[in-house]
Amino acid sequence: MLIRVLTAVVGLPVLLASVWWGAPWFTILVAAAAVLGIWEFYRLFPRNSHGNSQAFGAGRPPFLLGALWVVALVLGAQAAAGVENFLIISGGILAVGAFITLLWFIGFFTGRRGYLTLIYLLAGSVYIGFLLAHGPALREFGPSEGLGELGRNFLLLALLAVFATDTGAFFTGRRIGKHLLAPSISPNKTWEGSAGGLASAVAASLIVGQVLNLATPLWQLGLLGVAIGFVAQVGDLLESKVKRLSGVKDTGSIIPGHGGILDRLDSVVVTIPTVYYFVVVAVKP
Repeated sequence: MLIRVLTAVVGLPVLLASVWWGAPWFTILVAAAAVLGIWEFYRLFPRNSHGNSQAFGAGRPPFLLGALWVVALVLGAQAAAGVENFLIISGGILAVGAFITLLWFIGFFTGRRGYLTLIYLLAGSVYIGFLLAHGPALREFGPSEGLGELGRNFLLLALLAVFATDTGAFFTGRRIGKHLLAPSISPNKTWEGSAGGLASAVAASLIVGQVLNLATPLWQLGLLGVAIGFVAQVGDLLESKVKRLSGVKDTGSIIPGHGGILDRLDSVVVTIPTVYYFVVVAVKP
């Protein structure tokens, strides 16, 4: 627990500072997280009947291909201005990446379980690259639309609300948790903890919204908090399910006390797109 807390004390200010400063620092951080994330995701390929995951001919999925794909998505999001350009650029990069992946699959793949291999190759870049790319897109939203630093402030809200969800769920579940939420996926999570996480997300959204003067009605901030609290926990459970299928406890050990990068991104990758489209639909004039 002490190592976990110390890591958060060091890492959280670095993350929030990069969001505040914006490009290139935040973009570099997101790209690095995407590269590490795709590496861990490929390592989660389900083990075969012989107890290993060597189903890709020469080994795991082509890491270089996946890394280039997710970095291209992050950089494309940074270059995009506005939701229309972001979706067009991201769609184009996804299409080109999928085409190159299919060429690799047809020309070089020699292993078994081909369809599952292809699913992992395609899903990894969408799950990690495209969803994370919403971070730079949200960070850059505002100045070109005459809305100041609106995107930066909503990105801060998204991250702080996710942290509040995790913290609230952990301490509430530890204190009063009795009814298991999903014992076959994550045996320590409870319904009481989930409710505590949801309430914490709403509280964080309302508080951060007022502190950063987001000029958004309280009822909208409250609904956004509910959405964040819900999708953040769903993202956590989804990643836990994938780890169960792969037979691993953590996706890696790069973050002391927290596991792998995907163990920290599981809630973030679904929360940031949620906040991004909320801003586009509900806030953009």
